[in-house]
Amino acid sequence: MNKKLRAALGTAIVSSLGITGLNNSASAGVADFYKGNTVKIYVGAGAGGGYGFFGRAFGKFYGKYIPGKPNVIVINKPGAGGTKMTNWAYNVAPKDGTIVGMPLMTVATNQHLRAKKIKYDATKLNWVGNMERSISLLFTWHTSKTKTIEDARKRVTTMGGSGKSSPIYQNIILANRLLGTKFKVVLGYKGGDRALAIEKGEVEGSFSTLQNFRAMTPHWFKDGRNPINILVQNANARTKELPNVPTTIELAKNEADKEVFRYMMLQSLTGRSVFAPPGVPAKRVNALRRAFDKTMKDKGFVALIERANLKLTTNTGEEVTKAVNKLVSTPPAVVKRIKKLIK
Repeated sequence: MNKKLRAALGTAIVSSLGITGLNNSASAGVADFYKGNTVKIYVGAGAGGGYGFFGRAFGKFYGKYIPGKPNVIVINKPGAGGTKMTNWAYNVAPKDGTIVGMPLMTVATNQHLRAKKIKYDATKLNWVGNMERSISLLFTWHTSKTKTIEDARKRVTTMGGSGKSSPIYQNIILANRLLGTKFKVVLGYKGGDRALAIEKGEVEGSFSTLQNFRAMTPHWFKDGRNPINILVQNANARTKELPNVPTTIELAKNEADKEVFRYMMLQSLTGRSVFAPPGVPAKRVNALRRAFDKTMKDKGFVALIERANLKLTTNTGEEVTKAVNKLVSTPPAVVKRIKKLIK
């Protein structure tokens, strides 16, 4: 071996060892920070619904995959249609990696549709990952005379919702405006109250995700039962789980209406998402992301989700970032029309 080749190999080996040393040092630094520390997961909804369930389930397993194995606690911080928690996390919470947020699926669309109340930029949040690409749908209870979307176009059907800023109200109203339904929305129901109102017959149905109601009301689906009539699903194509249910894209009258529903669909990648506030050191963000990915494959976590008749459909933090950036960059003309439609 000639001298030049030996020198080149020696340099490569030293460089490789140097890089390995830096990586090990970085990993050790993150582990040193989290060891003996506590990571708090703030959920932007109350404890009784699907978000609360996913937050608690995630919190049980997340800590063992974060370097240093910190303690993890889950805190519910509901309010203002989910924006209270995200506003707080963005502007007030520590930016050191000890705080992560679990927002509502409207976290990105709210920048357009509720701009006056938003004090954050979703594109600057450090997206850690998403547990579930939610299938949004309109449904009625089995006792309702409205069994199909055609029925909903013919008769007034009472639907339960929380507030006008929620995706429940927005999607029901969009169905009225663009699909010709005659839904009457009764507001004021939150979390489990909405499910009880449906069971008691106070309202006939609502808007949600199939996953959310399976988490909030698992007794509805016990032993393979399905006590709801699913009228329409907000998807580009019929999902395998709901092959006989039409999509909003199928029913939309024109391309402009389809654009509205596609915009609402982009929320699916923030269906059960987790973020770290802006300003968290990049190495810690990466550690939180990779810990998220590992948690999604944890046998105990997966079993807990499956026992609730749910299914994980996950996205990495990098994938969520791309989806949020795309949604926030929606052409102003499309956003303007949606805002007018949901008034």
